[in-house]
Amino acid sequence: MGINQLSYAWTAIFPIAVLLYYFFRKKYVKKSVSSTLFWREAMKETKASPYLQHLQRNALFYLQMIAMLLLVLTLLQPYWKTKAIVGEQIVFIVDTSATMNVHTNNSTPLFEEHKEKMLQLVEQLSGKPLTLITTGNEPAVLLRQELNTEQMIKEINKLEISYEAENMSKSLDFAQSFFQNKATSVYVFTDKLDRQNLPLQYENVSWNIEALEVNSTNVSIKRFGATETVNGISTLIQLENQSDKETKTELTISNEEKKLVSEIVKLPPKETITLSFDELVNSNYLRAYIDIQDSYLLDNETIVFMQEQLSNVFIDSSIHSLVRTAFQSLDINVSSVPSEQVGLIKEEGIIVTNQFEIEDDSERPTLYIGRNDTSPKEVNGIVHIMESPLFAFADLSDIYVSSVYPPIDDYTTIATVGEDPFIQISPSGDILILSDIQMTDWPLSPTFPLFMWSVKEYLSAGSDYIGAFTPNERKALSLGATEEWEIYTMNDEYEYTIENGGKFFAPSKPGLYVLRSNDVEKNLSVVLSQEEKVIDKGKSYKVSGQQMDSKDEHQFHSFVPYLLILLVLLFVIEWEVQRRRGFTS
Repeated sequence: MGINQLSYAWTAIFPIAVLLYYFFRKKYVKKSVSSTLFWREAMKETKASPYLQHLQRNALFYLQMIAMLLLVLTLLQPYWKTKAIVGEQIVFIVDTSATMNVHTNNSTPLFEEHKEKMLQLVEQLSGKPLTLITTGNEPAVLLRQELNTEQMIKEINKLEISYEAENMSKSLDFAQSFFQNKATSVYVFTDKLDRQNLPLQYENVSWNIEALEVNSTNVSIKRFGATETVNGISTLIQLENQSDKETKTELTISNEEKKLVSEIVKLPPKETITLSFDELVNSNYLRAYIDIQDSYLLDNETIVFMQEQLSNVFIDSSIHSLVRTAFQSLDINVSSVPSEQVGLIKEEGIIVTNQFEIEDDSERPTLYIGRNDTSPKEVNGIVHIMESPLFAFADLSDIYVSSVYPPIDDYTTIATVGEDPFIQISPSGDILILSDIQMTDWPLSPTFPLFMWSVKEYLSAGSDYIGAFTPNERKALSLGATEEWEIYTMNDEYEYTIENGGKFFAPSKPGLYVLRSNDVEKNLSVVLSQEEKVIDKGKSYKVSGQQMDSKDEHQFHSFVPYLLILLVLLFVIEWEVQRRRGFTS
């Protein structure tokens, strides 16, 4: 609390003068007593309530004194101050990724804690406009220069986790379009954001990072895959312990009817282990679950759909024998075919060859290893991979590649050697490895058979399974001539409808889903991206621009309007007191 006009303190002399005058003036009270016999009784009544009678006799005086004191206080212009946010405008960037569902020490999701902080900051806006941006594959603006506090609170309360990858760099770039050379306070609500990722070139922008500041425990099902073999279903599963202590958990794998695997697993701190289970009974889908109460529950369960698969692999005899050995280890039918007969194969299956000219003559899924229509060139560099299901279990960063063939322009590159493409995928889904096996040391790595296992899974998907998607992923799909498709969960709960011809977008929550249209059904799965399975402790901090005051700004609220209301009320009471006594007295 403070005073704006201390110079008006001298006016306090007026109520003091009136008070002194009241003390020194003579005053008599007229009292009529019918008889001296009743004098004693009258004195008793006076002494019985002296304060009340004194107040009744001097009510006008006290009201006038209070009014004068309030007038002096009003001239001093008192105020109180509250904390406010610096800048001309405020921008909230809200991380809605899956990791925001991590629980803090008080068992509250981090996302809910951030919402509470946002509501508290709204009270400190002091009439400044608010822009609210949510992260994701496509950052969204929920509020743009909003001044209505009720609308701000409504939108903040409506915020929900979208389970998408945060793509914070894209959101930060998007937010810069709202700065407009104005002094801006940006609040980023996330779990972790390093300072070097902030665009600090703006001198009039203050950055405030609200992050996860408590230690969390997390054990994650990093990857889970299954394939049908002649002896049943074979599975691979990776478990990661992100904690600093050894953890024990129960791993279960079940199908739609019963539990197939139950095993106690010990996980060393900061370690990833890979387990395999073979000869499981045939099922429509498999569910892997770890029974552990950690800080992040979303990555404790994952489901894979068992689509119809191609069980035959036809390998060109000119391909290195180690490729045939890798496929044979997968317990599937592998046949070696002379090079001149590869284009004549009639049976259903996966073709492995280097004859690039047969691409237009074969509609079967094909793995090309090298090219016979061009010459390779020497390369020198580290292998880098992109996000792809082919690398779910195979990390290629440690392999050596001496030469690669020229890439195909309209193919999508998913792995490179230095700057040169190494592995590509065609628009129709075929896989092209731009190197002969003998040009690499890849067969010596344990990732080689794992990659071939992923290739077999990728190329053998059936028509009733349209694939795995990340939450809210949008993709152009050909779903047939049906006018619309309805999406349901595996529990037969309706989600939404997609019109044929419109762009397909996946549900937000991870799990298995069914697309239905009349009598046609197609399956799809929604899985968390790998970055959304990692929980890291962050740090909250503030970075002020050179033109932004690092101190907190305050908002001043004047008492004068409230004092004036009291003065008006006192004047009304004085008038009523005077009226009852009679103005002539």
